[in-house]
Amino acid sequence: MEAATVTSAPSRRRSEAVWEFISTYGLILLLLALPIRYGIQDLSDDGNLNRLGNNLVEGLSNGAVLALIALGYTLVYGIIELINFAHGEVFMLGSLASAALYATFGLTPATGAAGLVLGLAAILILAMMVSASLNVMIERVAYRPLRGAPKLAPLITAVGMSFILQNVGVLWIGASQKAVPDLLGSQKHLIEIWGVSITRGHVLAIAVTIPLVLLLTSFVARSRLG
Repeated sequence: MEAATVTSAPSRRRSEAVWEFISTYGLILLLLALPIRYGIQDLSDDGNLNRLGNNLVEGLSNGAVLALIALGYTLVYGIIELINFAHGEVFMLGSLASAALYATFGLTPATGAAGLVLGLAAILILAMMVSASLNVMIERVAYRPLRGAPKLAPLITAVGMSFILQNVGVLWIGASQKAVPDLLGSQKHLIEIWGVSITRGHVLAIAVTIPLVLLLTSFVARSRLG
């Protein structure tokens, strides 16, 4: 009886270790396996990996933009332990404000470099002010009165605020897609590596995201306020 118990203990520990490994790294391994699978398919269909490479570049670029949005979610949850479902809509309205200010400042793709830099800097500051003001308003109106309420109440309120801001955006510019001037030439091809095209927009998205993530990480980990 004791021998059976002793034998089963290491087996149980191995089983727990396997499940812990799967729960920790399983999704990562799956995500790494997908490019391999599609790469094999591309080699079979096209004889090259151009399509996979272009998809990976687009994914990294779009993921960098999503990472910027995720920074806001992380900060809010880390401070007040609330998933602010309206955060994406605040990001959206800040972007719409930026696009609306293009015409106000008279910025076009033909604008000179100095005017473009100064104009975009001013627009960036104003868009941040719009987004910050929206966040302050949302906190004062929707979240602060529910500080002592059960956690489900502010969660439902956050979803409702998300719907409200979505409809504000629809009333502002409509539900259809709107084109904005490509002031930075984001679609301009910079380099091509083995058939994979890398544009200025790809580089900008990653070049902006990585320093911001590192700065935020350093601020939270090393500063007293963080």
